[in-house]
Amino acid sequence: MKLDVWLEAFEAPVGHLERRDDKSLEFRYARDAEPQHRISMAMPVREEPYSDAAARAFFGNLLFEGRELERVMAAHGLDRDDIGALLGHLGADCPGAISVTPDGTGPGKRPGIFPDDYDLLTPERLIEIVTSLHFHGSLPEDMKDPSPVAGVQPKLALVRHDGSYHLPKPGSRAPTTHILKISPRKSFEITRHEAALLSLAHEVGLSVADHEAIEFYDEETGAHINAILSTRFDREVDAGRITRIHTEDFCQALGLPRQLKYERDAKEEGRRFSMAAVSTLADQTRTPGMFRLRVLEQALFNLAVGNTDNHAKNSSILYRGASGELAPLYDVVPVIMDERVTHQLSFRIGEAMWSEDVDRAAIDAMMLALGFKKPEILRPTKKMLEQIFIKAMGFLEQRGGKALADAVAAQMGATPLWKDLDLPVPEGDYFPRLVRDEKRELHPGGWPGLS
Repeated sequence: MKLDVWLEAFEAPVGHLERRDDKSLEFRYARDAEPQHRISMAMPVREEPYSDAAARAFFGNLLFEGRELERVMAAHGLDRDDIGALLGHLGADCPGAISVTPDGTGPGKRPGIFPDDYDLLTPERLIEIVTSLHFHGSLPEDMKDPSPVAGVQPKLALVRHDGSYHLPKPGSRAPTTHILKISPRKSFEITRHEAALLSLAHEVGLSVADHEAIEFYDEETGAHINAILSTRFDREVDAGRITRIHTEDFCQALGLPRQLKYERDAKEEGRRFSMAAVSTLADQTRTPGMFRLRVLEQALFNLAVGNTDNHAKNSSILYRGASGELAPLYDVVPVIMDERVTHQLSFRIGEAMWSEDVDRAAIDAMMLALGFKKPEILRPTKKMLEQIFIKAMGFLEQRGGKALADAVAAQMGATPLWKDLDLPVPEGDYFPRLVRDEKRELHPGGWPGLS
């Protein structure tokens, strides 16, 4: 089976993916490919083909769990590891600007023209969708997701324009501009908490995905349903023309399969999500020093607020031309509030794998691994941290509720680093925060509701 690989910005395939009878893959760039046709930092443009391991790592990350994947596997008798065959059916709708389609059938994506390429979602239909996502974790049975989005948490990609919502017309191949993430019934505050934490990050000067906390009301059930509407940073809108910008997450950029998105799951030194590995990505970006600084600041913020699920698929590189830049902060949630999952860090900070063990020495080691010449926290970053600690309690209680504020205060108090840096650690009311997971049986991965 031969497949064409496209990037939306280009009129011809940038490469070709071959799936052999034994399910192995080989990717080869097109003969006239140029540096800007690169699909991944892990796969620079070259004449030689990329073997199964490299191709499987990148293209396997384009498939994500969900009802449509299960339907295709059942309908066509395909195994989950048959990446090439699955992309033959699903590759037109994979994330971002990239699409994978059967040889000679054309691109799976194209720019959209608003409003021509979109259908209005009536308020009644929108509530039906939101309610189904909230109570059942899936879209209504009669609806096919026109623009699937990675992640287990219930969500829908759409266009928001002047307060109304729209979906791409069937067959239009047009992009969306927003992601509407719905709080599931068993974690009904999660999107409210995410919006509060992202707003705090923005308040202290970090670049974050534009977002808005929303509440829906379902008259039939009487349910108040929390949601967060995020503007997609991998889109450009110009006079009604909507285009996709190529992005890849850290897993793809490092040539890692999705199973290695946590450093703790790695077995080999050269195949792991670590700060030393991220340093190699920084070297390939437009401004390596700024990239390193932004990675550091995002890591410090996540540590402060208890988001220990900042794995390699929750950080991305955004491409504007041949080089990349760190995408804005997204998917920030207070994992420490959920006792059902591990609170182990997604990557080592120095040698520390728990917040309770992160001190100044651990951060110094992390900065050196990340490629800083000296482990010195400069004044702008220190000021950003000070603002987090000064503003957190009042800001988070107002926007996310007292439980969130108390949980973050408990997280801050449990991390030695902040006292080492002489930061004003706030005191909240008691919050039953686990210490190194204690002895409870926990889910081995990250928060089930996250991507």
